[in-house]
Amino acid sequence: MSKPPKKSDLGPGLNPGLKQRTEDVYDTRHRTPPPAESASVQREEGRAWPIVWLVVTLAGVAIGIWLIFL
Repeated sequence: MSKPPKKSDLGPGLNPGLKQRTEDVYDTRHRTPPPAESASVQREEGRAWPIVWLVVTLAGVAIGIWLIFL
């Protein structure tokens, strides 16, 4: 897990209750692929959002015009 530092390495710090330690749990010998290469997103996902925003914008403009002129 982690190794506690030697007593001589500890100096008076801002919070003496905190102890410095070195993490050796993580394996850095094996490379993992970046998230973009391992994602499983479909090509069709999100293609409808521009149409949705167009409809919302047109509805907002129509409601705005209706409120202004009535």
